[in-house]
Amino acid sequence: MPRAETPPAGRAPRVAFVTVSYGSGNALGPFLSSLRRFHSPEHPVVVVDNKPDHESAEALAAQYGARYVPLPENPGYGAGMNAGVRALEEGGERDCDAYFFCNPDVTFTQETATALAAAMLSQPGVGSIGPRLFNDDGTVYPSARNIPSVGTGVGHALLGRVWRGNPWTRAYQDAANYDSARSAGSLSGAAVMVRADVYREIGGWDEAYFMHFEDIDLGFRIGLAGYENRYDPSVSVVHSGAHSTKKHAEAVERAMTDSAVRFMGKRYPGPLRAPIRWAITLGLRARGALKLASIRRSSARDRPSRSHSGGPNYT
Repeated sequence: MPRAETPPAGRAPRVAFVTVSYGSGNALGPFLSSLRRFHSPEHPVVVVDNKPDHESAEALAAQYGARYVPLPENPGYGAGMNAGVRALEEGGERDCDAYFFCNPDVTFTQETATALAAAMLSQPGVGSIGPRLFNDDGTVYPSARNIPSVGTGVGHALLGRVWRGNPWTRAYQDAANYDSARSAGSLSGAAVMVRADVYREIGGWDEAYFMHFEDIDLGFRIGLAGYENRYDPSVSVVHSGAHSTKKHAEAVERAMTDSAVRFMGKRYPGPLRAPIRWAITLGLRARGALKLASIRRSSARDRPSRSHSGGPNYT
């Protein structure tokens, strides 16, 4: 197993926060407020805005001493995270030990960055670490998952929303194992810390994913590089959910299907596994088509009559 570099003895870990906003002003304020409440100003913070400057993200970043990086073309979540790291490096922040990648709909209830970094950096074989994530209702979000396989991935995709307790979803989410520290196949991108040197070694986030599966891919590649993805429930944050995607259900569903197909292609590479990839792709495309049809039926029921409609509104 490779051994990542550790910071000099006696020096506190230097952790930078990176978040990506897309019309996330309502969530971004509580995120930055709670971050600064529990973490010193010495921790650099970058807000990458994939929808500039919707809902005053720039003003919120300035209010809390964060660097603001607008990306008008919206390259996606992983590309946004990479842009945040580049902004840190171009701004002279090249001595970070770790990058803490967070969704803007996360809120902190305790000091998190230093505790996670200390646990990660004390074990040279650990490449990433993630806290316990609580939903708003106090339940645990399954953030430390196994890498999806043919069985668990397809079973979860087909049945995860209609039969939540199905064995494939439980196996994929490792649903019964969130009270103890352990290794994981991947950690949720809602709050995942990656060693800076490991981040550079694997080339950061794969920007070919627009949204969904980029965190699974990140954990998968960290594992392939010989490092551990570590789940640590001694530290926790609250995650309120996909606030910025609910208004764009069809686009999100298409991205989910495309990303799943891309990842399973990585998971089962080579000509000998081509039949597996074809079968997976067929199943995922069929599942995506059924889901899109369901979304459209739901939208048609909820749509106001033509006389009261001013056309689509994506704000």
